[in-house]
Amino acid sequence: MRIIVTADGSRTVSSPTYGETYGSTHGALSEALHVYLQGSGVAHRLATHQPTRVLEIGFGTGLNFLVTAEAAVRAGTALHYTSFEREPLPTDIIAAVHHGPESSAELVAALVEGLAASSTPTDGPRRRLLFGGSGAVVLDLVLSDAREAEQLGYLGRGEAAYHAIYLDAFSPKTNPELWTDDYLRALAAAIAPGGSLATFTVSGTVRRALAGAGLTVSKRQGPPGGKREMLVATRPATEP
Repeated sequence: MRIIVTADGSRTVSSPTYGETYGSTHGALSEALHVYLQGSGVAHRLATHQPTRVLEIGFGTGLNFLVTAEAAVRAGTALHYTSFEREPLPTDIIAAVHHGPESSAELVAALVEGLAASSTPTDGPRRRLLFGGSGAVVLDLVLSDAREAEQLGYLGRGEAAYHAIYLDAFSPKTNPELWTDDYLRALAAAIAPGGSLATFTVSGTVRRALAGAGLTVSKRQGPPGGKREMLVATRPATEP
């Protein structure tokens, strides 16, 4: 396992097991901001003080969570962030990845300390951490295979639906089980009206599966210096 400095100066980790990096080598921070925080519509929701529920598939280094939590704290908006991770990184690796001016030192320290303190199971696979002065940011880190999300009760409907899903697993070639038609349909069903799923891949099979699940799918410009395109799939605000 090796820490890599990416093109925008932020860091990510190379996985020897999967032969991929957790974030883009063209700019891990740029990808987190452009594809997930902004591409999903979460940045706008938080900036306009709309309480927001996010589901992430693939916690990895925690970068997507940190940029989202920072936006929520800055805006003073409530954020409930649920993330699945089957193979969590050691806390010292997470601390080293986010050691730098591009990271919020306060949030990074709180995340690392919280993860270390909650390493002993107390609530099944879930670790709940609170951030912000009033605990307005809630992180539910579920240390489990993301395919168990529905079985564990994390793919709810109605008020339990998500305003955004960050689909940030390893690539369809490496993690095919998280990109099947059935799994993508299950994720799509857990998106609130007007909500979106954002991901780095524009694979045709992924696009067709999400469209078949009733979402409006579009390819958008990718992050600066990175992949040319990204994918956003949105549930219509009003449905028949």
